[in-house]
Amino acid sequence: MPRFGRVAVLLAACLGGCSVIAAAWGSPAGVPVPNGYTGVEASLPTAYKTPAKQGTSCTIGFQNPIAGNETLHTLQLAVVAQAKALGCKVISLDDQTTPDKQVSNMQQLIAQKVNAIIFYPLDPKATVPVLKQAKKKQIPVIAIDGTFGSTKASAPYLPYIATQVWQGRDIQAFLQVKAMAAAKPHAQTGLIGIGFPVPALKYLNQREAFWGKKAGLTIVGTQDNPSDDVTGGEKAANGLVQRYSNMNAVIGYNDPSALGAAIAARGAGRTVTIVGLNGDSAGLAAVKSGKLAATVRVDPVGWGVETAKAAYSLITKQNLPLPKIVVRPAELVTKANADKVASWKAQVAAIH
Repeated sequence: MPRFGRVAVLLAACLGGCSVIAAAWGSPAGVPVPNGYTGVEASLPTAYKTPAKQGTSCTIGFQNPIAGNETLHTLQLAVVAQAKALGCKVISLDDQTTPDKQVSNMQQLIAQKVNAIIFYPLDPKATVPVLKQAKKKQIPVIAIDGTFGSTKASAPYLPYIATQVWQGRDIQAFLQVKAMAAAKPHAQTGLIGIGFPVPALKYLNQREAFWGKKAGLTIVGTQDNPSDDVTGGEKAANGLVQRYSNMNAVIGYNDPSALGAAIAARGAGRTVTIVGLNGDSAGLAAVKSGKLAATVRVDPVGWGVETAKAAYSLITKQNLPLPKIVVRPAELVTKANADKVASWKAQVAAIH
């Protein structure tokens, strides 16, 4: 992700042993939970039931945390495409990474009498009053990553949302570690985390360490990226290189951090195996060029398709009650399959 200047937007970062066929990404159906994964997300459904009755006119409000981000722009396109396929239109608003803006945008959508709202919570407490307003108006709200880590996790706004889609942070960590264990068995591994108090990304680092130990990696330490970009990733990796002379691998919480680590390793004359996360255009290019051993590609198209399906089902009262949580598994991308992975643009085009 590029530098956004606000902590809240970092919630969007964002993203071996897996029998995933890359061609499965050619449609919004997504990929299965990876073989060997036994974490909390393994038991969750990966999709809502497709509404049988379609064509009912409706209006869905969609709040994008930051519309200029490649991954989140893809999410928005998927919401719009799936809503259109079901017979609805979407009012899309940019929350501009600001909790106050997110609140005012939700108030605007309520005033416009939308039939449902999809949002990505930036501040656990800030939206509670306006979510109460939506519930009073009988406008169902669907969240993306409202909670994470436990199906019993709590958040102030949970009583006011109907359902949520998880990005699959634990699966992402599992796949990163599997990729590293395959590329560099028993690696002395440094982790790059985010230099801001973003719970979802701190959780990701914790799970990288957890799965790393199980896979036989040694986690030598963690260094935070202070700016959520390639430059910050380079700074973090330089810190790891200086502190750990035996470190020969790095796992980054996103692809910019991983790319920064590649620059730092080259500058220090060190051979370091690196795995990233997100699988956006820059990440895929880095895998193809060999800068990264692998990346884990997240599923913004799936997030968009499933949240739109959930909104439509709630509006038309189909397939109720909906699952409280749906998770979208990620995909491991290495040089072997990087050329076969369908673009997010192609996935959106396949929605019908």
